[in-house]
Amino acid sequence: MKSISSISIVALATSLCAGVAHGQAQTPPVEESSVVDPPAAANAQGEIIVTGTRRTDRTVLESAAPVDVFTAETLQTQASGDMNNILRNLVPSFNVGRFAISDGSTFVRPPTLRGLPPDQILVLVNGKRRHRAALVQIGGGALAAGSQGVDLAQIPTIAVERIEVLRDGAAAQYGSDAIAGVINYGLKRNREGIELTARYGQFYEGDGENVQIAANVGLPLTDAGFFNVSGEYIDSKQTSRGVQRPGVVALQAQFPGTYDGLRDPVQIFGDPQVEAARLFVNAGLEVAEGTEVYAFGNYGVSRQEGDFNYRQPVSSTGRNAAGTGNQTFGAAGGIFTTLFTDAIPGQFDARGRPVYSATGRTFNFNSLYPIGFAPRFFGKVTDYSIVGGLKGEVLTGLSYDVSASYGQNQIDYRMTNTLNPSMGPASPTAFYMGSLQQRETNFNADFAYETDIGLASPLTIAAGAEHRREAYAILLGDPASYAFGNFGLQTVQRADGTRFVNTAQQVGSNGFPGYGPDSTIDQDRTSYAFYAEVEADIVAGLSLSGAIRHEEFSDFGSTTNWKATGRYEFTPAFAVRGAASTGFRAPTPGQLFTTNVATAFTGANPIESAILPVTTAAAQVFGATSLRPEKSKNYSAGIVITPTSSFSITLDAYQIEVTDRIGLTGNIEIDTAARRQALRDAGVQNAETLGRLRYFTNSFDTRTQGVDLVANHTASTDFGRFNTILAVNYNDTEVTGIDTVNLLGTQTAVIDAVRVGNIENLNSKWRGNLTENWSLDRLSVTARASYWGKFTSYAATADGGNLTFGDDVTFDLEVGFELNDQIRLAVGGENIFDNYPDKNFRATGQANQNWYAATGGTVSGSVYPDDAPYGFNGGFWYFRAATKF
Repeated sequence: MKSISSISIVALATSLCAGVAHGQAQTPPVEESSVVDPPAAANAQGEIIVTGTRRTDRTVLESAAPVDVFTAETLQTQASGDMNNILRNLVPSFNVGRFAISDGSTFVRPPTLRGLPPDQILVLVNGKRRHRAALVQIGGGALAAGSQGVDLAQIPTIAVERIEVLRDGAAAQYGSDAIAGVINYGLKRNREGIELTARYGQFYEGDGENVQIAANVGLPLTDAGFFNVSGEYIDSKQTSRGVQRPGVVALQAQFPGTYDGLRDPVQIFGDPQVEAARLFVNAGLEVAEGTEVYAFGNYGVSRQEGDFNYRQPVSSTGRNAAGTGNQTFGAAGGIFTTLFTDAIPGQFDARGRPVYSATGRTFNFNSLYPIGFAPRFFGKVTDYSIVGGLKGEVLTGLSYDVSASYGQNQIDYRMTNTLNPSMGPASPTAFYMGSLQQRETNFNADFAYETDIGLASPLTIAAGAEHRREAYAILLGDPASYAFGNFGLQTVQRADGTRFVNTAQQVGSNGFPGYGPDSTIDQDRTSYAFYAEVEADIVAGLSLSGAIRHEEFSDFGSTTNWKATGRYEFTPAFAVRGAASTGFRAPTPGQLFTTNVATAFTGANPIESAILPVTTAAAQVFGATSLRPEKSKNYSAGIVITPTSSFSITLDAYQIEVTDRIGLTGNIEIDTAARRQALRDAGVQNAETLGRLRYFTNSFDTRTQGVDLVANHTASTDFGRFNTILAVNYNDTEVTGIDTVNLLGTQTAVIDAVRVGNIENLNSKWRGNLTENWSLDRLSVTARASYWGKFTSYAATADGGNLTFGDDVTFDLEVGFELNDQIRLAVGGENIFDNYPDKNFRATGQANQNWYAATGGTVSGSVYPDDAPYGFNGGFWYFRAATKF
């Protein structure tokens, strides 16, 4: 990447101004909206919004809070089939990374909005709350660590008629989670027609082949209803952007011929292999005048797989990182120890385990994996939901919407090409490690009434109630996946009768231990909520609204939140708007009970690292206490400028204060004898092998401040129709307070300087998109320039320290042609100039340099940062065909 921020900003502004000047000299403008879609711009003008308001006549520009609207035509011209990537390309304050070798975070990607984690983003479908994913984020980066949000990838683009993104807090309107904003997906309702799309693409590197096939069918449900079905199939191959590990290079040089069979690279860093099939249904039937019975839901299954870290069987000596000398690359700890397999009859150690003979037979896993192994990790995500309700209006003008819903997300984990070291020669090599399951049941009753009390508009009065039940389960894995075998901590007796304890073997399926009886749970909680809201134009040009919501939780007590908004239009061309609100987010059952044990690195050394619930003995040894709910305050103020009906500018500033944020502690290293003994004293099963632990806690407070700019211009000319959109976001987060915990008598900050630095600096503070949509007759072109500001990744000194990655601009392009009224062909590319982020090379030339000159990668073989805002796979091209009839 290059330092081109000032050049990029000038280019964006110049392009927009050129488009404006060109358009103002042209023929009749059309009415404005916040976001216009290239093939159907006329249909997207003056959009009536349903998110953030109970009124039925509010347009995008009339909203007191910023709302983006994207229609089906915009979604269908995106290069990616992943809803996460689509929103990242359309909304500058929305970010999502691609985390390789990160357990479940590889399969369920954690997005952020305005720098806040995924469980502070409320997701709705047809205005109804969408259930969370079963995954509590562990490996999804510092910004999302500990969060549990919605899996957006489960929503296929072909099912969506429009997306509304409310960029403002709305907990008083919608309840818990709506702190960063609200994303509302409106499903298609057409009752006739068939739409088919097929897309094939791959990355410039020649991998990551991607096939997407989708269909939408609209059917009549008698003469008074519709039944709309959407389906999607995706097959995406794995990508590889890593290099060979330096330890493997040393092995092959030190032992010629012995390790030549190792793959290069021995472990793959890149996108996982994905195969998914998803189905959405939306139906409605008018059973009486003004009364509709409706139902919608989904069912989806995705299977994904990727590599874990390579386990080296023996130590090797090779060139150090700087190439100035040699270093030792150790064998994987707790795996390739020589085990003694002959138990001495009648002899047991203090824990009641057999004592083994030092003069008997031995075993080493070198015999099973002579050249080492890289576990292969599999995740199956099953997601389904059903929503049903009745809505309408009674003769008095009172509108109502009564509904019930159920949603469930489950992740099943499996692993092959691995073992349970503590089981010795009896270990299998493939495991089912168990499942995570999230279940949600909602009942809603919403009412709205408009009455004329002499104001400039009718007064809208809304009220409602909600009952929710949220459950989380961790389901048992195979016994072998979690077993503490007899070889986990082996006592061995020599011929002279003296004894020693053999090197501890790792416990459970190596790489991701299974969920055992101590980890399995099935817990739930319930909540009740009541809300009221009023909104009206008090006088001509002045709109005010207020909302209040009270919630009662079965495990965390009650909370009352409020929101107030206002908008004043000085002239038809200029208006100001603002909002203030409070918010609340209770800890999820998943955050209360999730457990994860995996392999991590300290420098070049692999260690056993665990995430534990606050109720476990190990967590309580190091100060864990019960979780408290998060609380927030949101403020926003903005201007709306519409000099012509074809040109608009919105500029909104915001501040979000969140206290008692729930997240993971910093790493608590088990690196002293006292800490190890404290685990033993507490009866922790893996006290001998555990090298690091973390747990969920109310960790810190933050203040996020930022600005959103959206400029939109549309022009119809003799040379075609132009639609220019500039969207820019500046976002800055500061950690304003840090809690402490008692670590064996010492008060210690919950999160360390590395975590603080990443919370504040891991997202680009500046993001911008300039999109130009042009169409003439049957030809259309969509071009986008995306600016990604610099960001800084913090790391421990042993891992190379902190590193700032430079800014960059990427370009996307699609050219489409309609063969006739039914068939459209398109060819396009994402990141067409094949840009890559800066390489993750730290402390160059210093003693703690993290990358190896001989391989061009880190000790694990990675090259690029997981947190790169536009990924690390390079350019992607595709061909798409679509037909409607």
